[in-house]
Amino acid sequence: MLFAFSALTGAAVTAPTGSAQAQTVSASQDSTVASKQAKSQSRIATSKTASTTSSRKATLQKAAATSVNSTRAESVVVTGTLFHDKNLSSASPIEQITAKQLQQRGIKTVTDALQLLSSNGSGNLTNAFSANGAFAGGASAPSLRGLQTSATLVMMDGMRLSYYPAGDDGARNFVDTNWMPASLVQTIDVQQDGGSALYGADAVAGVINMITREQIKGFEGNAEGGLNQGGYGGHQRLYANYGVGDVEKDGYNFYVNSEYQSDDMITNSQLGYPYNTSNLTGIGGGNADGNILGSDGTFSNAVTQTTGVVAKAVDSSGKSLSGYQLLNPTSGCNGLSGAHSGYVTGTPTGSVSSLCQQDTVSKYSVISPYDRRVEATAHLTVKLGPRAKLVSMFTYSQNLSYYTGTPSAFYANTQSQLGTSKGVLAPAYLPDGSLNPNNPYASLNESAQLYGRFIDPTEVTQFSQNYRGSMHLTGWEPSSWGGDWNYDSSMVGMNTDLSTKYGNYINIGDLNNAIENGTYNFVDQSANSTAAKNAIAPTEIVHSKTEEYSWQASVTKGLVRLPGGMLNLAIGTNVRYEGFSAPNANPVDTTDVNNQYESINPFSAIGHRYVYSGYFELNAPIVKMLNADFQGRYDSYSTGFSHFSPKIGVTFKPSKEFMLRGTWSQGFQVPSFYETNGTTIGYTSYGPSNLTWINQHLDANGSKDSYAQAYSLGGQSVGNPDLKPMTNNTFTGGPVFHPFPWMTFSAEYWYIREKNVIVSNPTPAATVAAAYEAMNTNQTVMIDGNTVVPDIADPLHPDAPRRAGIIESSYINANSMMTDGVDLNLSITHRLPGPLKMINWYSNGHATWVHRFNQTIPGVGVERFAGTEGPWNTTSASGTPRWRANWQNTFTWNKLSTTFTVYYTSGYHGTAEDNDGPGTAGNCNYALYQDVSSFYPSQCNVRHFWDLDMTVNYQFNKQWAGYVNIYNLAGFKAPYDFGTYGSYLYNSSWAQSGAVGRAFRFGVTATL
Repeated sequence: MLFAFSALTGAAVTAPTGSAQAQTVSASQDSTVASKQAKSQSRIATSKTASTTSSRKATLQKAAATSVNSTRAESVVVTGTLFHDKNLSSASPIEQITAKQLQQRGIKTVTDALQLLSSNGSGNLTNAFSANGAFAGGASAPSLRGLQTSATLVMMDGMRLSYYPAGDDGARNFVDTNWMPASLVQTIDVQQDGGSALYGADAVAGVINMITREQIKGFEGNAEGGLNQGGYGGHQRLYANYGVGDVEKDGYNFYVNSEYQSDDMITNSQLGYPYNTSNLTGIGGGNADGNILGSDGTFSNAVTQTTGVVAKAVDSSGKSLSGYQLLNPTSGCNGLSGAHSGYVTGTPTGSVSSLCQQDTVSKYSVISPYDRRVEATAHLTVKLGPRAKLVSMFTYSQNLSYYTGTPSAFYANTQSQLGTSKGVLAPAYLPDGSLNPNNPYASLNESAQLYGRFIDPTEVTQFSQNYRGSMHLTGWEPSSWGGDWNYDSSMVGMNTDLSTKYGNYINIGDLNNAIENGTYNFVDQSANSTAAKNAIAPTEIVHSKTEEYSWQASVTKGLVRLPGGMLNLAIGTNVRYEGFSAPNANPVDTTDVNNQYESINPFSAIGHRYVYSGYFELNAPIVKMLNADFQGRYDSYSTGFSHFSPKIGVTFKPSKEFMLRGTWSQGFQVPSFYETNGTTIGYTSYGPSNLTWINQHLDANGSKDSYAQAYSLGGQSVGNPDLKPMTNNTFTGGPVFHPFPWMTFSAEYWYIREKNVIVSNPTPAATVAAAYEAMNTNQTVMIDGNTVVPDIADPLHPDAPRRAGIIESSYINANSMMTDGVDLNLSITHRLPGPLKMINWYSNGHATWVHRFNQTIPGVGVERFAGTEGPWNTTSASGTPRWRANWQNTFTWNKLSTTFTVYYTSGYHGTAEDNDGPGTAGNCNYALYQDVSSFYPSQCNVRHFWDLDMTVNYQFNKQWAGYVNIYNLAGFKAPYDFGTYGSYLYNSSWAQSGAVGRAFRFGVTATL
């Protein structure tokens, strides 16, 4: 059924019109046309009158040449080749998204267009992931074929862009797509095979080229607003374009553009059940926060322990901790503005106790950040005579992303990389000798353990600014042999500045100081001054920057005529500089290891490099039905890497109704700045599993104490300057059918195999942590090449063996990876039959089926990810659904146009072999998280997801038009996914619209 559906949901297979290299029309073809036209005009003039002078002939020849020259001067942008020929069909599979298609489907940003690609696979970076702790928050990027964001090259007008100044997963360099001005899009070309031979090392999985409009005449404007059905998710969008001049008539065009878009933050509390709560008992799960404060002010599901709670922690002097007590019990959590801050009630000997906690998901969790985009562009196109054209462009853009989160915690596990709060013990006496008001047992000369959260939610603001300037020169010169010379040269410079502001994050050293000196009121946090709050949670601001400066030039020449056409050769060169500076937001202070923030993930990378490249392309139309294309590129990096990347493409077209095409290429991908010269630490949830170890961490009731429950396990990766580049082989091939003038269908098989895949130590973190538990130690040890640093002691059992705190390893070239599958594409442009013949029907779609996605680890085996949650350790654990498809159907009648677009993502197993080892993909016993805690319901499989969007456009007159977009028209709900960590209970990569619900947009456009 899925195959049948996908066969009906393809996309147009057209000759590419977008470009990695902007080129003029084929010189050889135009030279022949010019010669024939000049001769023809000469004969006509002679036959009319014998007295026609040579002057008359010259005039006619000049007119003909001028006509041809006018055509030559048009820049034609082509992706995947250095040539452009109207009769040349691309051997590479290229999906082209036009501005008209974006408008018909209601897609408003380049980011959304790319995230909806059927070939966009696992490891993609979404804006929703920003609000859930992404290292590269505030940015978005696609991951073609699931090979991660760093393997997809994103360009604008065939020119490179600077990296985002933060790493995807704190490890990978990528280009952010959020800043791109959607109102200037002419087409977006997606080359879905290896592009390293023409474009360089980071085009392993494919090339995405956003092509901007060459000219705008007059005024264009748009105003749009909207919100979600629940009354949340406010949206505003404005853009205005104005241009003067006509390139062909006036010899120039100059236009300016500005764009603004704002999307409100959406919180979990605004959604329906269960996405809006920590209490999952309604769907068979647990209550993550224990006691939930009800609307009546009482606590439900109260935790009571008949034997009381007696903590056996000790302070720095060895004094035993006697017990807990609830802070400000009369006001409870209400009096603390929702932050659960307190002790457990009881006496030093204890009898009954209950813990005051709250629904942190409802109060603090965010499903998508506030996002504001502002952009301005100036664009100039000038004809430099009849045979050359210069295009210059400058763009400034900014993107602001803001979201809040659960307040920082202070309790026994408050820790960051190396710093620790030492159990957060409040002493009995302050330095001045007075009793500590924060310690209910001070009069007994006993320490007490604080257990709670900061009163204010954490805040993260990411503000990126992009400055990009480019110049592009194209032209041609006549030649007396073969085809004419065509030349192309471009220069581009781009800087991206990123400011990341962290607010209300607790600094461990400042927290310890406040506890020791009594300068912060933990009993009633609302009574603290702003200065007191800032003293334990000072604002942290980090500035990062990247640079990209590139010059490239190429020349093409027709050499000799073959039976099928002109043999064309192109050679080119590229020199570029890349700079990257991302300092650590939470560095280790060797003089004071506690001078760290409790929950800011530390990662950093600083470096720069020069890249020198030479490349060529030889296109040989052997006969009319057979064409071969040969490409090659040599890259040399100042950091010591060099590689030659070849590519061969062949098309066989025996008739206009049928064509076979295929490509083979080799490529390579250099290590990122993070992988060679950076440090990254991230945290994932892990639940201790060794029963012997667990039995040493039981409370008075014989249940696992908090130290034995699921916790955040740190994983630190350190750069390795000795890494080798990853290499790959790529093959694509398949038929293209054109049975009718109004229909095109294609099927493409693709295969990619990578070697020397760069990973941190491939042994699963859960395996290392379990092995550490089995050792029953409190020492730092080495396990399978990983250094395991123990966590702080269990406050209830300070002398018991500790759990793993941080697992440290370096990046290595260890794995190989392969993936293959099929793309299906269909395009129809036709009138409906019978009485509906006045209605034009346009149908366009794509479907991608992933057959295999395997990672081979020496000494471990083959991990299979297709149809599972894996690769789980890659960005947001988005998983690898086997099927993704989209199908657009537009019906146009007079001034009215209606479009329905359906999206489909298949279900997958809730398992991941990179988490549990080879052979566990279909085994429900290894479903993610079900063995960690009782919070999530048992889940073996994640269901498929459908989505349906509708757009209605009405053209009132030549100047004014209006439209309505309805997203998730049918109100489909996002399927539960308890294994992903990129969002709460659902997968934001595939089902974001199912979580936020039905949404509406209303807008008007003007063309004056």
